[in-house]
Amino acid sequence: MKIGEIAKAAGVTTSRIRFYERQGIIAPADRGANGYRDYPEELVALLRFIEQAQGLGFTLREIASVEIRGGAHIVSCTDALAMLAKKRDTVTALIAEARDRKRRIEALMAELEASKAASGI
Repeated sequence: MKIGEIAKAAGVTTSRIRFYERQGIIAPADRGANGYRDYPEELVALLRFIEQAQGLGFTLREIASVEIRGGAHIVSCTDALAMLAKKRDTVTALIAEARDRKRRIEALMAELEASKAASGI
């Protein structure tokens, strides 16, 4: 498949595919005699996986560390569950930090409001 076809099928841009190639996230495409990139149809599933993983907060480094395989599941369920559990724990910690930060901001705002009311400025 040509780069435009694979991009359309996977729902990504051609520049994103080229970027993934440069970063080593996907293997470089074979080139035809005309110099055009020729991608295997199986790449569509990998590109969709990469997009989904990024949407869940995984970095390209984390995605690149995953062992990709063929078949219906390009990542083993065991590996996927382990990665998702780790990411969930990270997100849980970030939420707790954000709640604490919000609480401290609101406390400071209340303190400043009280100070403003008391001083009239």
